[in-house]
Amino acid sequence: MKRTAVVADDHPIFRKGLIEILRDVESLEIVAEVSDGLAAYQQIISRRPDIAILDIEMPGLSGLDVCNKVLKEKSDTKFILLTMHREKDFFNSAMEMGVMGYLLKDNAITELIVCVEKVLKGERFISAGIEKLLTAQNKINDIPELKILTATEKVILKLIAESKTTAEIAGLLFVSPNTVDNHRSNIVKKLGLEGKNSLLKFAIHSKGSL
Repeated sequence: MKRTAVVADDHPIFRKGLIEILRDVESLEIVAEVSDGLAAYQQIISRRPDIAILDIEMPGLSGLDVCNKVLKEKSDTKFILLTMHREKDFFNSAMEMGVMGYLLKDNAITELIVCVEKVLKGERFISAGIEKLLTAQNKINDIPELKILTATEKVILKLIAESKTTAEIAGLLFVSPNTVDNHRSNIVKKLGLEGKNSLLKFAIHSKGSL
């Protein structure tokens, strides 16, 4: 059974390019393509697709607005956002909402298929360009909190920054998923992190120092 997708971007040529790329994903059926945020919201609510691929900046509603409205309604649709922006505020807002994929448009041609495949499996994917930018902004002296983590906790934090799931981390470290969850809880407590996806955001921000 094919998974379904809605694609929204107000630039017709770029949207057509996205559709062409997505046709290479045999398990995916595009059920709607639209050019503005309000139409995207309406299609997502009516069709309940498995994934929605949205430009952040669109007429009517932004991609972030659409995500916020849909996710508040407890929808199972997973979101991938496309953006030209490299600002941390956009990225942080997306992560706080529970967005599963975050791609720079510059990297869409090379990263979109991998992103879609990971998101359909329930894994988060963040564009390499975003990761490089965030990690470049952090130096070890700027992150003194890392000094209080054990060697194992730092390894787990690095794997979280690479968007590894708990199960994947457990397999790589030859431990149980429960052990990984315990380490994650300890890291959160030690660092005093609060809020949804705060551990992921901290991990990405500190990746270059791990």
